[in-house]
Amino acid sequence: MAAEPLRLVEKGSLGTCWYGKYHYVEPWAGCSHGCAYCYARLRTPVTGKLRELGTVFEDPRPLWPADELPRRIAAEVLSQDVRVVKLCRYTDIMNPAFVRSGLTWEILDALARSPVERIIVTTKGLPDERLLALMREHKAKFSYNAAARPAADSALEPHLPPLADRLAAAAALRSAGVQTTIHLDPLVAGIDDEAAKLRPFLDDLRRRGLLRVMFSYLLLSDPILARLRDQLPPRLLDRIVAAYDLTRLDRYLPRDEETAYYSTRPELKHASVDKVAGALRELGFEFVLCSLKSTPGPERGEYRDAKPCDGTFYA
Repeated sequence: MAAEPLRLVEKGSLGTCWYGKYHYVEPWAGCSHGCAYCYARLRTPVTGKLRELGTVFEDPRPLWPADELPRRIAAEVLSQDVRVVKLCRYTDIMNPAFVRSGLTWEILDALARSPVERIIVTTKGLPDERLLALMREHKAKFSYNAAARPAADSALEPHLPPLADRLAAAAALRSAGVQTTIHLDPLVAGIDDEAAKLRPFLDDLRRRGLLRVMFSYLLLSDPILARLRDQLPPRLLDRIVAAYDLTRLDRYLPRDEETAYYSTRPELKHASVDKVAGALRELGFEFVLCSLKSTPGPERGEYRDAKPCDGTFYA
């Protein structure tokens, strides 16, 4: 099936746990975080829009002029009778340039004042004080999800804000009554689940009062592997590649040919899920395993000790 163009507001994809429940909001094409494993930079809707806008992925551009964008998003969610939005599928609403310019605040403010009932923000970025205040003001509407890895590595994620700052922002929102979840994503089996990395990371979350967690695993494709080979030191690259079954591609979304990925070797993944779920349970976390990235095809239902997310955990 041909890929759809990148749209400001789009229904959730068939095959995802949020199909029929949520709409995506995509205010811009591209992302400056520079994550080596990023899948979005390879997706046809994104590459097509980047060409149209005359930019590259690392230099994101709004889909509409900045002074029109918040109003257009508000008008679209109203015309489509959208109740729950997710930001974002192909970019990050907390891209630093748009946080600094205030455009991120204008978009979230427009959504907060619209009839939309729930605004789900998933980010590896860092909100500023004005954004934190906005989410606190509308705490009943926002669900905040900070994506982070126990084995944070500048080679894989070269331009992310400091992890401590991102967790501090999440903790501030949780303390203010905003539903806040830490998304351990993307985990690499055998690296992020090492006791020396996982346990201190979870202890830090507990100290900050961040006791809701979802976790999911890195997926690879040949283009992503090519990028990893270009960017990573050989030792880290070898450890990641060794964790994957590169003989089998599984399509994760039934109507999207671009979602065929290599998964973690089953025996490693089972052992990793057991480690992560066991540690979360021991420390008293409320947690789920991301069902989209973790239970395709024959794997569905195999992880009995880690409840799969049904799309409502962080909504």
